[in-house]
Amino acid sequence: ETSKDIVMQLASWYCENARPHFSKSTAILPTNQPCQRRKLRDINAPNLLSHVVVNALRCEKAISAYSTPRKATNDPVVTHVTLSDGTESDDLLGFGGSVNLGRIAGTLSSIPKSISAILLQSMREGSHVLLTHTLSHSINPSSIGGASLQGRESLILVPTRETTAIILTPDHPYFVHKTSMQEEANPFASQPLTLERASQLFSMTQQHSPPIMKDDSIPSSHCRGVMAVVAPLMDIIVDGINSSFIEGSHWQAHHKLSRFLIDCPSISTGLESIKLRPSYRSATLILDPKFVSSGIVVNADGDALKLLCMDVPVEDMVVNDPTITSNPYLCHVGRLLKALCTERAPIRWVLEQERECNWFVTNATLLEI
Repeated sequence: ETSKDIVMQLASWYCENARPHFSKSTAILPTNQPCQRRKLRDINAPNLLSHVVVNALRCEKAISAYSTPRKATNDPVVTHVTLSDGTESDDLLGFGGSVNLGRIAGTLSSIPKSISAILLQSMREGSHVLLTHTLSHSINPSSIGGASLQGRESLILVPTRETTAIILTPDHPYFVHKTSMQEEANPFASQPLTLERASQLFSMTQQHSPPIMKDDSIPSSHCRGVMAVVAPLMDIIVDGINSSFIEGSHWQAHHKLSRFLIDCPSISTGLESIKLRPSYRSATLILDPKFVSSGIVVNADGDALKLLCMDVPVEDMVVNDPTITSNPYLCHVGRLLKALCTERAPIRWVLEQERECNWFVTNATLLEI
């Protein structure tokens, strides 16, 4: 049976430690203020409680300085999201982790994981999301490098304890039904990824990153920007093969396609426990330069290349005998990749920016044609 003294000690510890930390990580609802559905352009003052229906255009993730882009996407810690609900600059607003925007000991305020997951899904799919009980907050100038912001430019939305995020489906009363006059894509989501824009986005992310610790032995956290770009696939260049997918017509023979896509190590370790197994190759994707500048390198690791190959297990893609012509997986994968590269099919790429002109594919979705 728990003694009264122990209960009092636990309550005292909670009041001194847990409760102050929780109140800093999420905003507290202003008293006697109703929460209204608003357009982003109508949020023009601090301390407004709003429900908003938006698209997530771009996210920033806090990750370890030594994480690879693929590993960094496993359990993302989202610190900032750019929201949009229209086609003009007044229809953009940031969504941050908390009202405590200052950085302490090189850390970042993150958006709750349940909300982050929905916002990332919205960005991947291009779907609308309903954010409830958000609070407008004035940005601390010191958190953006000392810049002086005034009026609406100084505002950001932050979650409260009541905030929820919901992907809107057609049966939801707030679902956005497109009419023939509304078919134009959001210009902020569809604008080309040029070298100039990539540089601007990288600079923005660097501003939101905490300072690097002087002690190199201590892993520090920093931010990487993640955004969606719609662009056709033009060609695939894989590591270890001299010709590209289109140049080498690698879809014409199953053995040739298997060798192009799959890396089969020929060196034996002599130990079964560390036997080198086949794997999808890493690749550089050539996207339509009308949408992604040719000066931007789009990398795809083995997982991303596997995604382009309909997630077929690597074991089913290995063909060592040149005389084999009946592999059903390679037959369909070859036709699909050829169609993607030659028919200019629109693909929604989710790209993570590692450096200014160096991006990695974390997700890809073939849009409806």
